[in-house]
Amino acid sequence: MAMSEISRCTYHVFLSFRGEDTRKSFTDHLYTALVHLGIQTFRDDEEIERGNNIKYEIERAILHHSKISIVVFSKNYAASTWCLNELVMILEHKKSSKHIVLPVFYDVDPSQVKNQTGSYGEAFTQHEQNFESMVRRWRNALKEVADIGGMVLQDRHESQFIQDIVKEVQNKLHLISLYVPPYLVGIDPLVTQINQWLEQDGANKVGIATICGIGGIGKTTIAKVVYNQNIPRFEGYSFLADVRETSQDCNGLVRLQRQLISDILKGKSHKIYNIDNGINKIKEIVCCRRVLLVLDDVDELEKIRKLMGTQIPFHPGSKIIITSRNRCLLNAYFISQMFDLEASTSCGGLSKQFEVKELASSESVQLFNWYAFGHNSVPESSMVFARSLVKHCGGLPLALQVFGSSLSSKSVSSWKSALEKLEEIPDNKIQKILRISYDSLEDDHDKNLFLDIVCLFIGKDRDYTTTILDGCDFYTTIGIENLVGRSLLIINEKNKLMMHQMIKDMGREIIRQESSDIGKRSRLWHKNAFDVIREKIGSRTVKCLTIDLKGLLEDKAKRTNTTLHFPKHSKSQFLMANDVDMETQAFAKMKRLKQLQLDYVRLKGDFKDFPKRLRWLRWRGFCMQSFPVDFDINELVVLDMRNSKLKQVWRDTECLPNLKILNLNHSHGLLKTPSFSGLPSLEKLMLKDCINLVEVDQSIGELKMLTFLNLKDCTSLRHLPRTIGSLISLEELVLSGCSRLDDVPRELHNMESLKVLNLDETAIYQSRSGLHWLLLKRSKGMGFSWASLPSSLVKLSLESCKLSNDVIPNDLCNLASLKSLNLSRNPIHYLPESLKNLTKLDKLLLTSCTELQMIPKLPVLLNVFECKFIFGDNSPFQGSGIINLPCFFSSTRCVIFGCEKLTEVENLFKLEPIENFEEEEIRRLFNVDSINRNRLQLYSYLTDSIMLATPQVLQECGITSTFVVGSEVPIGFKHGTNEHRISFFLPTPSHPDEKIHRFSLCVVFSLASDQMLELLPSVHIFNETKMIMQRYRSSFIGIPETNDNTMLWLIHWPVTDCQFEGGDLVSCMVVPIHLSIRKFGVTYESEHNIRYEYGFSHLSTGDEVSTRNIKMDLTEHLPSLESYGNVKVQLCSYIEESKVVSSPQVLYDYGIITTFDPAPFDYNGHHHYYGHQAGKTEVSISVPPNSSRKISCFLNSIIIFSAKNDKTYGFLPCLEIVNETKGTKWTYSKHFMRIPETKNTLYWTTCWNFRGDELEAGDHITLRVLSDLSVLEFSIDLVYDYEQDDNPNFFSQLPWMSKCFKYLLGVFVYILSKSQKDLYRLQSLVKC
Repeated sequence: MAMSEISRCTYHVFLSFRGEDTRKSFTDHLYTALVHLGIQTFRDDEEIERGNNIKYEIERAILHHSKISIVVFSKNYAASTWCLNELVMILEHKKSSKHIVLPVFYDVDPSQVKNQTGSYGEAFTQHEQNFESMVRRWRNALKEVADIGGMVLQDRHESQFIQDIVKEVQNKLHLISLYVPPYLVGIDPLVTQINQWLEQDGANKVGIATICGIGGIGKTTIAKVVYNQNIPRFEGYSFLADVRETSQDCNGLVRLQRQLISDILKGKSHKIYNIDNGINKIKEIVCCRRVLLVLDDVDELEKIRKLMGTQIPFHPGSKIIITSRNRCLLNAYFISQMFDLEASTSCGGLSKQFEVKELASSESVQLFNWYAFGHNSVPESSMVFARSLVKHCGGLPLALQVFGSSLSSKSVSSWKSALEKLEEIPDNKIQKILRISYDSLEDDHDKNLFLDIVCLFIGKDRDYTTTILDGCDFYTTIGIENLVGRSLLIINEKNKLMMHQMIKDMGREIIRQESSDIGKRSRLWHKNAFDVIREKIGSRTVKCLTIDLKGLLEDKAKRTNTTLHFPKHSKSQFLMANDVDMETQAFAKMKRLKQLQLDYVRLKGDFKDFPKRLRWLRWRGFCMQSFPVDFDINELVVLDMRNSKLKQVWRDTECLPNLKILNLNHSHGLLKTPSFSGLPSLEKLMLKDCINLVEVDQSIGELKMLTFLNLKDCTSLRHLPRTIGSLISLEELVLSGCSRLDDVPRELHNMESLKVLNLDETAIYQSRSGLHWLLLKRSKGMGFSWASLPSSLVKLSLESCKLSNDVIPNDLCNLASLKSLNLSRNPIHYLPESLKNLTKLDKLLLTSCTELQMIPKLPVLLNVFECKFIFGDNSPFQGSGIINLPCFFSSTRCVIFGCEKLTEVENLFKLEPIENFEEEEIRRLFNVDSINRNRLQLYSYLTDSIMLATPQVLQECGITSTFVVGSEVPIGFKHGTNEHRISFFLPTPSHPDEKIHRFSLCVVFSLASDQMLELLPSVHIFNETKMIMQRYRSSFIGIPETNDNTMLWLIHWPVTDCQFEGGDLVSCMVVPIHLSIRKFGVTYESEHNIRYEYGFSHLSTGDEVSTRNIKMDLTEHLPSLESYGNVKVQLCSYIEESKVVSSPQVLYDYGIITTFDPAPFDYNGHHHYYGHQAGKTEVSISVPPNSSRKISCFLNSIIIFSAKNDKTYGFLPCLEIVNETKGTKWTYSKHFMRIPETKNTLYWTTCWNFRGDELEAGDHITLRVLSDLSVLEFSIDLVYDYEQDDNPNFFSQLPWMSKCFKYLLGVFVYILSKSQKDLYRLQSLVKC
């Protein structure tokens, strides 16, 4: 903290302590507890820079402006001369003022402090030798403070001790603040966000926000912390607790009105006779002062209207915070009603929602341990049970607190018993709070929908569930929205229905309480369902029943093999065996049964009395060879018979008018599909892995509603009926793995809705008759045509079809809508030119096309061309920079891994044997007299393959290079070094028109790591005089035979006129990345008036590239990184909320967590504009001059952390920006959660938008990182934003074009490429 800021602050408490003893434990917990109560606390953590005048600054800025000093005495306190001097200063200040001193004896006895015995005596033995003149004053100070009498830990838990200290401070300060628990975990990021919202344009904006989340998640606690911290900033404030419950009492609303008025008027009481009288009085008092109003636990807007009325004239700057379980509580109509016209206009976009998420695993453990043990360490005997309980709580703070407190000081056997009970009966206290959300649902419809989902559909696809429940007479779409709004249900990113474990337990407990007789409950699952069927005690009450016999058997095995969750002698143990038979008669009384799951259950008996109102039947492992004739399934909507033994689904045509989904996957005995004539509503038909299926019934053409047909891996299927072309609604057809399918009917072209066609691993290549409608007869001068394919196709996959060039058509004009084409694992040599006409194609898969030699310039590659020069910077270096071409090429758009013979991608690269070049040409290109032509290994980053051949000449991006065996730089090179960097001045030219037109570089290298095939080395040329930089990364690398062998990397690098001239200081550098640089040589050549023409027409400068698409691509793909192994991403973008976020505005905040080591920054000079530190936590720069028409500036930062152990799971780094010149400071923190539990590297980059005079030329600014993780790299960048008229090329000035963003973009692209490469290697191993 800057001293200029300290001097201006007023603190309630000055905290003095010995940092080495308690900084990260007791003192940190005490500090947090004080701050959460709104007690302004200065923590002298011994990390403040100790200047010569620090004593004066501390005394003037801290002691003179704080009311209480808390001195924490720990074992090594007396060993610190700084602490002892500070104590003397505190006591001197106490004598001359009303300053209060509160001693806290943490792990020492007051007598040790007073008499300087024990560790204190040992410390003073040392002090006697070195500080004889001060010892007496220090001894007197310790004796004096011990006599004051303070707080002693003794045998208390730390949590209770901290709570007692906080209460004592509150009493001494006479503060009015709300109680919050002394130990809070995981709330700081959200509290920071809410505080930022409260501070934005505070003087003239009215704002309203909701803090939402499930019951027990901590909404009220967070609201109290925010309230405590912000009440000094408002003229009036009120916290109305339990609005929902209080408003239901007699005169409850009037009592709330009285409290609100009394709070705002600082205790003055007013008589309120009725609700209307209270509303009028509230409007009178809120119009003339800035107020902070918190309404806790509001379940419906009508209660706010009754409490405060409508058209409320809030004073500008007032803020209203509402806590609610209903995330959809606020809406635009309510806001317009609540505020008067002028205020609602000023409220504008300031309505905000903050959602409270569950605690991370590490945070859950901390909170549980605190309540169970009073500290953050767990006895070994309780470790296993503690972990199980924490996992069961699912990050819910209420549950962690209740279970932790209830088990505190209990024996291991009590913990074990509590865990067993919890498996069967949820805790009543938690259930009572969670049930409030269920009871608040408006009608029985939503309550029944919730209970059905609890029992059957958690983890299921939303659309699938909607289909079933709509068939059960639910209004599912609006019902699910209501459940999500009440925080009872979550829709995840994969469109799955998810639910918190405790909410699920609550729902099932509601069902359990319906009746003590399980046969009379509405819904039955697992063991209860098993018992009801076995004992035949079902009744008309049962609406849904689900049993998975296979799962129950596995559960039984777990109970037998472990004593933790499933004790061997559990009270709920029951007998089962694989040969269990149950009777159909058990279902006779369940007349209202609609949803039935009988996985792997074997029933005996007839079905004439079986329930006839079934809408959903799931019977996996069905053991009969056909459906029973007397089984009435006429009302079915979904029939799921996966893994059945069916040979014939039903004997005659079955009329199922409502059936929408039929799933017969993995029915290995099925020979023929059923007749579909009686299934007019069928939308999805799944026949995957029906390996003996030989015939699809002709009636399939009658399915006019069918949108999805899956015949994958039907290996006996040879033909499809021609009537399949009548499926006018079909959108996706999957035929992959039908290895005998050699005929596809030409009627396929009639499918006007077909978007996805998958023909992977089919036999269509074997029979020309199978392709006769696709491959038109050859005409003279004409190729093939696929004109018969439906023009609606968006995705076509032909992987492993053994397609060769003679069966790939040259006419694809009919596929104008195609976006994705998969030709992987086919023996093709080249791609037809007609692919250029597929202008919408954005994904081309060519994996393991081992014969492919050349790829033409295709639309899918245009993004590669556009992105090649994104690393061209305007400052400090300008010019073209060549991006990581292999990463962009193989990230997502065009995958060519395994194309071993690929030697050319048009306009990108070309590889030729050195034998194709004359010796004179080799001499001109590489400045060598001869080339060692011994065979060598050459690795291609593009294809992830190694070739053994004579040296190859690589031409890419206008640069020519080759790798040869050797150990010495040729004698013709003018400059040489044994390092990876070399600098020199270009000589003054002998003729004024003489210009440098090319550089030749020779890098002698050997292997330094076995990881050389994972990261690309790069070469850089800097013109230090003109501030121009060029960078090159090769797509290939030569591999020395052993680590001791060396190899030459020869590079021919043309440059354009005027980039390099006589007198310029030039630096050349190799960034080796797993290579050891033995020698490095550079030479150059000049010519008169010669402009070198690059070999590739697309070469351009970075200034010509628009970056909009690049930015969009990044934000589109960042969230998808969750699916790439251990790589995870957290993305938090505020770009769309720029009017809401306070200045300085955080435009974007990206975090990438990965397990690979970071590549070093490519250059680290020029600190006047670009600050960079390795291994430091602080960077400082001075703001450079700028245009007078500058409207704002962007400060970008990138920080690379490292976690070197396997314990890191979540952490909270903080970024602090201090304008030392103006004495202002801003802080920003990000909570990284669910970091992979392994050694990892984390990249964090932010962009700050400063406006006005917040940052001006000449200002000295410092950025500091506060984090428990070690900082590997820390760098900042400053970019100005100008009015468009000033800078017509203003796209290059946008913040996402900064170095920090480009560096992150490079990292991101590398991760995508590496992930695809790893996936390719894994698939290759599997296929082997």
